[in-house]
Amino acid sequence: MNIKTFGIILASAFFLSACNNNEEGADTSIPSIIEVSIDLPESSPANEQLDIPVQVTQGGEPVDDARDVVIEIWEDQDRENGFLEEAKLQSDGLYQIKYEFESDGIYLVQAHVTARDMHSMPTKPIIIGDVSEEDINAFNEAGGASSEEQGESNHHH
Repeated sequence: MNIKTFGIILASAFFLSACNNNEEGADTSIPSIIEVSIDLPESSPANEQLDIPVQVTQGGEPVDDARDVVIEIWEDQDRENGFLEEAKLQSDGLYQIKYEFESDGIYLVQAHVTARDMHSMPTKPIIIGDVSEEDINAFNEAGGASSEEQGESNHHH
């Protein structure tokens, strides 16, 4: 074996061992994703203040140190006139705002949560007041919340 080949083998072995040189006890596991749930009833009367709770967990444990928990609310097909408010931590990963839906309609509630270098944006519909069966069917046929929920994501940054 010539010296050039020996040098390449030695350099390769050094490089590969350096790539696999973890500190003992170092946590190399990938953190579990954050889980975000919006706990809303299917419907509610108009002109009543409603708690909008958002539960944030990771690996089954509450997340009390989320960087941002913002709740966005808009009437179906009218997102540009929606409402945004930062939710406040209540306890054990529960963030919440109070909101009063002023008119009948189908609304979408979306939580924008950034925590532990991840982002999640689940969406949930709520029917406020008197909404015709025809309007509900049209909402569902247009994709309803499912089209919005497909926008639900967990991103690592």
